Amino acid sequence: MRLRSFRAVLDECLAAVQRGDSVAECLRRYPKQADRLRPLLTLAERVRRTPIVAPRPWAQSTAWELVRQRAADLRSGRRRFHVSLNYGAWLRPAAVALSLVLALMTGAGATAFAAQSSLPDSPLYRVKLATEDVRLWFVFDESHEAEILLDQSDERIDEITTMVRQGKQVPDNVLSALKDRNERAAGILAGRPQETELRTRILYQAESQEKLLIALWPDVEESARREYTETVAVIHNTRLSGAGALVSALRPEELSGGVLSISGQAQQISPGVWRVGGFEDVTIDERTIGSRELQPGATAEFVVARGSSGLVALSLSKVQASAPPSGALVSGAVEEVSQDGVRIAGQWFPFTPDTLLKLDLKQGQRVEITLDSTANGVFAASVTPAQTAASPEETGVISYEGTIQGSVSKANEWNIGGLPFFITANTEVDARAGDAVDGARALVEASFSQGGDLLAQRVTVLAATGDPESVNLVGVFQATRPGGWIIGGLPVEPQRNAQLPEVGSLLAVEAERLDNVLVLTQFTVIQGPQDAELIKMRGTIGSISNNTWNLEIGPVRVSSATVSGKPIQGARVIVWGDKGDKGDDGVFQAVYAQVLDERSVSSATQ
Repeated sequence: MRLRSFRAVLDECLAAVQRGDSVAECLRRYPKQADRLRPLLTLAERVRRTPIVAPRPWAQSTAWELVRQRAADLRSGRRRFHVSLNYGAWLRPAAVALSLVLALMTGAGATAFAAQSSLPDSPLYRVKLATEDVRLWFVFDESHEAEILLDQSDERIDEITTMVRQGKQVPDNVLSALKDRNERAAGILAGRPQETELRTRILYQAESQEKLLIALWPDVEESARREYTETVAVIHNTRLSGAGALVSALRPEELSGGVLSISGQAQQISPGVWRVGGFEDVTIDERTIGSRELQPGATAEFVVARGSSGLVALSLSKVQASAPPSGALVSGAVEEVSQDGVRIAGQWFPFTPDTLLKLDLKQGQRVEITLDSTANGVFAASVTPAQTAASPEETGVISYEGTIQGSVSKANEWNIGGLPFFITANTEVDARAGDAVDGARALVEASFSQGGDLLAQRVTVLAATGDPESVNLVGVFQATRPGGWIIGGLPVEPQRNAQLPEVGSLLAVEAERLDNVLVLTQFTVIQGPQDAELIKMRGTIGSISNNTWNLEIGPVRVSSATVSGKPIQGARVIVWGDKGDKGDDGVFQAVYAQVLDERSVSSATQ
């Protein structure tokens, strides 16, 4: 868990003072830091009560020119003073106080305080960054300067996650500021091997930041892509230098095509070149964190960059062969939410410091939670808005199972079950049950772009076989047309005398392709348009007891009438159910369940 620095506590208290809280209230919240906080917050309270004074234009211009010049001096390494390390402990709060006084003297005190809570899309954000540089003017000990820079880097991440929760895209200014703070801190610590605590912190921080930024590629403004790739490259190279492996550095252009998540078996083709889950020519070298532990034939999760030089693995984490695949999820309405977690379908899913929230959670919202497991149980890895069809005209997310046709190793467009699916920077490929190759069975969860293209969100290679022309589809029945139905945005030709479902119904369809036409063989209504909203779960069967399956998410009761496929231990499933259908024992009751695998996925990875 990330420890809160004094800088973070101070900023929280400054924001509280700005809102009108008393100094005494802030000191009661943080008694251990009270002695250090008291003089700074007292000064802040006085500044808050000071009327805004409009400075003379020449004075304001001169003051901010001094700020810019001093910031340039700091970046170039030019320093005018040197102070003994013994003074660092008391100079740091003194620097904050002096920066506040300077802001007040230039007539910008109220503006500077207002800027402290600003986000990157605010006009005051430039003032916020400038006041941070002012604080560094009076810090003459490099170790403390590095610590402050890391605090500021942490704050940039807080700003990014706040914007994402508000549904905003990440702009280039916050990425540029994040890169700047990280580069300056890394530059200082590179020459100070004795600072073991700070060096440990910068490596931990870099790992956490890289993981977050990779997950947020789709949330970055198009105009900020270049700044994004440069920032991720800086953070990744910081991790490499800390591991003592910076033989060659990652270049920003190697991230220009985004980042893929690939899980699968790795086989070495030649030195530094591997085949991963069916993807050919994946570079795994000294730039890949964790590469030294990789053995041919091992199954692992890879974060792979796509760019000018093809596929380059940034990092990998080994997967235990006997463990079920990750990727479990639950989708439904929020029943309860707090700072510690969220409840859906009666199940409580706790948050961790690394949980990615892509919205401000409120009761009643429909969300999708991706789950992960630790020794302490299941927790929420990410929480995103659920992509559901709000009307029959919308498709939402469709599930489509078919056979991979042709090579997929380098293509951005895959043919699955006769349909083209585009692989994007947001696509996750799970090839643990087998390589993504021609003839393999795969399930793809996708949505339509505004241009009508099918964008794959997740592709799962299945431990199953089937007729190459057979497909399974789960989607909303939208309309009829002469000679066919529209299900999940796809044309399907029904059999004669097929009973017409209600528009807006969620259907599970079995079909086959005949002359590039989907011909329906049978379907099941999972949910009618007037039915209560269902909970959707994806997981792996850990054990089976009579008619109850134990998933990572908890027990699920099924009946033979509600199951498609043969359930076995270790197989992956997708289950739809209603929280109101829980029995007296509290076990979740399935309305419909689809078994994806014909054999255990756990044994398939051995």
